[in-house]
Amino acid sequence: MLFSLGHGQHIILPKDGETESNIIPDATKRVSAVAPGANLSGVAKSGVEAGLSGSDAQSFGYMFPDADGTPGDDPATVNALKALADAMTEAAGDPAGANGDHAPIFTYFGQFIDHDITANTDRDAPQPNPISEMTGAIVPPLDRADVVSNIVNLRNGSLRLDSLYGNGPTDTPFTIKVRAALRDPADQAKMRLGTVAPSPGDLIPLPADGMADLPRLGEMIDDPASGLSEADIDALPDGEFKEGLKKDGQVNRARAMIGDGRNDENLLVAQLHLAFLRFHNAVATSLEGSIADADDRFVEAQRVTTLIYQWLVVNVYLPKMCQPSVVDGVKAAGAPLYKAFRARVASSAAELPLPLEFSVSAFRFGHSMVRAEYDHNSNFGRPGTFKPRASFLDLFSFTGGDNLGMTSIGQSFDRLPSNWVIDWSRFAKDAPDEGDHRARRIDTKLAPPLTDMFKESSAGGDLQRILRHLAERNLRRGHRLNIPTGQGAVAAINAFDAGEGAAIETAIYQVAYNDDVPDMPAPEVQEGLEVLSEAALNIGPAGQALQDGNMLSATPLWFYLLREAEASAGDTLGPLGSRIVAETLIGLVIEDAASYWHEGAGDGSWTPAQTPVGGAAITDMPALLKAAGLMA
Repeated sequence: MLFSLGHGQHIILPKDGETESNIIPDATKRVSAVAPGANLSGVAKSGVEAGLSGSDAQSFGYMFPDADGTPGDDPATVNALKALADAMTEAAGDPAGANGDHAPIFTYFGQFIDHDITANTDRDAPQPNPISEMTGAIVPPLDRADVVSNIVNLRNGSLRLDSLYGNGPTDTPFTIKVRAALRDPADQAKMRLGTVAPSPGDLIPLPADGMADLPRLGEMIDDPASGLSEADIDALPDGEFKEGLKKDGQVNRARAMIGDGRNDENLLVAQLHLAFLRFHNAVATSLEGSIADADDRFVEAQRVTTLIYQWLVVNVYLPKMCQPSVVDGVKAAGAPLYKAFRARVASSAAELPLPLEFSVSAFRFGHSMVRAEYDHNSNFGRPGTFKPRASFLDLFSFTGGDNLGMTSIGQSFDRLPSNWVIDWSRFAKDAPDEGDHRARRIDTKLAPPLTDMFKESSAGGDLQRILRHLAERNLRRGHRLNIPTGQGAVAAINAFDAGEGAAIETAIYQVAYNDDVPDMPAPEVQEGLEVLSEAALNIGPAGQALQDGNMLSATPLWFYLLREAEASAGDTLGPLGSRIVAETLIGLVIEDAASYWHEGAGDGSWTPAQTPVGGAAITDMPALLKAAGLMA
């Protein structure tokens, strides 16, 4: 259970001769991620005591360990990375041409998936640990062996909704009690929900039962049936973790008590987390006639909810975000690239490691889909009782980490105000009613608010600026962790497919390039991946930054994948990005013996139609939201 893991935290392995106390706590003074007493094996845990459960922390590794990384350990490289980051930011928010094809829910479903399978690639610790060094005139890439030995995944890698149910590496008496309190005391088959604070404004589509917020600490300790009391918090050792729950004698009532505190970092992910809690409860209700015992019904509801979630990831999310032919090819071949990666990297038969190329670069494509503002509901959107749109700042402020509104309106709440509940009809329709009911395109342009993300760090100085500037942080992080270049990844995949990965279809890349992309072929069907030409990369200020940094032929993977998506026709990742993302997520499902893939005939033949919820098969996101009582 990750109680809090905001940006600016990093849990690391101590090196020989180092003690845990000289690398923790972190410089940004954020609340610790984990709870007192947890056994994290070799993971430094001074002040980061934690709430994960199950097995030890899992590993990261490189999918392409021999591919070249971006060159440069001089000031020119750092300056070029900063210039590239600046060139990626729109001058104004959300121009009409930025609208993509997909509903905004998929932007945040991607973030929800990321939090379910990975944690710890974007956290910082103070010196002397080298992974934290992103500031200064020179940021030399680390040796990959040092990276792998100094970073661990605080998730178990599987798509099993650990972030919802509170699972992860190791338990403590306190986290056991908290996880029990996450269940509804009135019906132990269901998950606890939170009420909203009555607020003025137009009536928006609240669920019929009014339970439209995450469970929060204040309501939880007010309820004797939860089993969690203020005395339990008082009994914790003094330190940052305890202060995140109670400080200066006051309980942090707004603190979301959920399986992963990162899901309360912005309101859209928080409301999506709530949707999955409510969906679990709908599944539990559908099982009442067949399973009498509440504990047994909870276990089965968790299993069904997880299977449907996995099916949606593979069969709905991936075909929208990736080229469908690549998704189909990876499924048919059994994710050979991830399978080979796992065989090389995993330290045990049960482990599902994560590729750093995926976690640090490829799966960050969703950052380009984030809008500067949203038509959130009738109060903060059309017709706009209070504001014409909900700003990015609003959506990050109305969470427990900002006391539910402090930065936005200068006022705090202990629960989400009722007028800030999301109207999912504006976020989840496949055929949206308005142009701005779409996510932004997957491309090299980011919305302006991503240059100053106010909740990211309070470190001060250049570190704070970097952590708050999303593009620069991503680029510096990828360079520091020696992530392979886009060109290196293409060469590595083509070599793999020509040998070890020969099982995959050789003609899965049905690529057409936009007419304005220079020097690029446009075959209907292409064998192998085509490297983006230097001319296709050397466009505008971003191209100049790449040229200045000697990176036109050795391009940072994150930028390369966004430019590839921009160059490819359609609104998906390009061939390389599609392959890395599809291999990883499909691989996690295929390599997990308990996943939906193995519920049928071993080829992914199970479908939600075999387990309807409320009389309906849950085959898309609107169906899930309708079953959860959140969308008509």
